[in-house]
Amino acid sequence: MQKRSEYNLSKKKQKKRIFIRSMICICLFFILVSTYITLNKWSRHGVNDSEKQFVENSNLEDILSEMKKSSKFSTGIVDKNFIDYYLNKIHFNGTALVVKDGKIVVNKGYGFANQEENIKNNPNTVFYIGSITKSFVATSIMQLAEEGKINVQDPLSKYLPTFPHAKQIRLIHLLTHTSGIPRRNESGGKLSRDELMKSISQSARHLTSLPGTKWNYSDSNYSVLGYVVEKASGVPLHQYIKEHIFKVAGMKNSGFGKALKKETFPSIGYKKVWGLTYTPRMIEFSQIFGCGDIYTTAYDLYKFDHALVNGKLVSQKSYHQIFTPHNRANYGFGWYINRKGWYSGSGNNSNHGVIPGWNSANSFSKNENMYVVLLSNIQNNNKSIGKVNKEIYTFLIDVPKKIIGKS
Repeated sequence: MQKRSEYNLSKKKQKKRIFIRSMICICLFFILVSTYITLNKWSRHGVNDSEKQFVENSNLEDILSEMKKSSKFSTGIVDKNFIDYYLNKIHFNGTALVVKDGKIVVNKGYGFANQEENIKNNPNTVFYIGSITKSFVATSIMQLAEEGKINVQDPLSKYLPTFPHAKQIRLIHLLTHTSGIPRRNESGGKLSRDELMKSISQSARHLTSLPGTKWNYSDSNYSVLGYVVEKASGVPLHQYIKEHIFKVAGMKNSGFGKALKKETFPSIGYKKVWGLTYTPRMIEFSQIFGCGDIYTTAYDLYKFDHALVNGKLVSQKSYHQIFTPHNRANYGFGWYINRKGWYSGSGNNSNHGVIPGWNSANSFSKNENMYVVLLSNIQNNNKSIGKVNKEIYTFLIDVPKKIIGKS
């Protein structure tokens, strides 16, 4: 008995030693990987956290005071100088376009489109815009509605008769994220259109709420709407958007999915976690059909906004429907209206998109005289792109007044 007890004790000690050694090896491995990433990537394109913290914790007066110390300061072009100074200060990485009263204030690239090859972002760099894609699909739906091919009150059963709860779910529920269709895992492999609808159908067997009663953001709503566009128009969704939106708005540097790599100025997506930057795994674009597969430039996205405002894409009636909030989230058709934390002044219309490696914001003011487009290829580089968006509106509205008042 004593020998067996000693044997068991020895075996436990041996297992403990193996466990400790394994943990040490794992820790050393992560330390080596972290050091490699830091030395080879982050050390070349790093962010000074103390400087970034200054901007995130300061108010308008603090930034104005700091900017006035800069040699670039000029009251004559305060909007441009101020926004450029701010974006540099927070180490924004991407392309920013700001338009005020019909004049371009900023149209500039910041940081790197490709860190490994030291290729900088520029005004013509293309970025994936994630969920901003939804605003293009919503516009397509409204165009087809104006042609009498679709009615937003149509039941889904008209286009997908075997879809669960299709008689209760209406197109307007899909447009406003009130269908009750839950979110699904989008990390799988390539799917055909029918396979995607089958996957969404399976997740929609059990709705999160009765259609039309509660807001629940789900990409699946807009994938289904993309399918509806194809059914009603008779052409693939991508072809429809190219012909009826890109072409009409003059968007010459926009497209879908993997075609981004063929563009003259492509961007590579990065993700920041715990102060380290890496390239995340690319999502399979057939999984985000209709809800996140468009890429574009900041200027092209502004052209889309401007075409909407000027009636080139939809009628005034459709425009009003798109930008009318339909739920507690102030969500219209593919857009947020006066989204909390995203605007200053009289308010704005905005949308936001994220896919692994890219983070984008698109907005214009309610009086339609200011546009702010921010496309970034480092996910999580700035704590809140919505806050950056709001700060720029604050600058455009308040800074000139403060400068004039002190001159």
